[in-house]
Amino acid sequence: MKYPKLNLQRTLLLGFALTIFLGTRVFAQQAEVGLRMDVDKRQVEVGEHLTLTLEIKQIGSGNVSVMGEPQISTPENFEIRGQSSSTQVTIINQQTAAISTTKLDLVATKPGSETLGPALLIYQDPSLKKKEIKSNQVTVTVVEKTGFSLFGKKKSANPSTQAQTAPNPAAVMNQPVLDDLRGIKPLLPESFMLIKTIFWVTLLALIVGFVWRQLRKPTGSATAPPMGKATQLKDAWKKLGNDELTGKEFCLGLSNLIRECLQYRFGFPAVHYTTEEILKTLPKYKLTDDEFVAAEKCLKACDRVLHADANLTGRDNLRAYCSALLPKVPKS
Repeated sequence: MKYPKLNLQRTLLLGFALTIFLGTRVFAQQAEVGLRMDVDKRQVEVGEHLTLTLEIKQIGSGNVSVMGEPQISTPENFEIRGQSSSTQVTIINQQTAAISTTKLDLVATKPGSETLGPALLIYQDPSLKKKEIKSNQVTVTVVEKTGFSLFGKKKSANPSTQAQTAPNPAAVMNQPVLDDLRGIKPLLPESFMLIKTIFWVTLLALIVGFVWRQLRKPTGSATAPPMGKATQLKDAWKKLGNDELTGKEFCLGLSNLIRECLQYRFGFPAVHYTTEEILKTLPKYKLTDDEFVAAEKCLKACDRVLHADANLTGRDNLRAYCSALLPKVPKS
């Protein structure tokens, strides 16, 4: 039996088109997209930070394209201070799952109850159609900032508890002495107790300071003073006169010596500061113009050699500048 050639071609074309259509439908159904929102706290004080997390979960191998990050309307009681994003891929029920997390750092600005969300996410499905999904909503309460107290926070009395514990008029008639005691108010307010506490703490500190000074007084026998920090810094400066030191060795020793001298003389942690931070901090202390110029020239010259591979020039001049910053060594 022979079939017409035209009908056979139509049948094959229809079957091919149906196969593509069904394959696209199955492929499109393999992908699922979800959006969830959560916060780390449900109640915060004014000025306190709150972390809002938006999680996008895409399960399956469908060709789903997320268009940008989820959007959320600007909250009224919060201010957005920062944002961070991360993505991880895992296996859930033998299917590939991509989880993208966006975290917003919010700071409470005024008291009140506010409902955050829903967040909106726009994506493109395998058929190249734009779709959108919304997340859940979260309600957060912002309260006034509580003041600091040495005696802790005061607990407000519960009105219902007061109503339940109200005395019976008949019982009051039978207990006149207790009624008189309830009317007695504290003689000293809480502010007076705070002043009293500060007074005793100050007095104790003065006593401890006096005893400590008495114990540190030198005894009658004269002993040679040990080598102090000033002497150590002077010796380190003398070692920089060794001509066998390479340029980087000299600059490393000079840079450390400058920082130790500044820390010893002015008390700020110069050994942990960069050159820019040191030059911004020095004007707060009493030092001469020559000392400031010496610190600036030495530190910048060392930075050029150590970090920019520049050639070292004027080694003796740098040592002379550094000598102006050395602390005075007491004579024995």
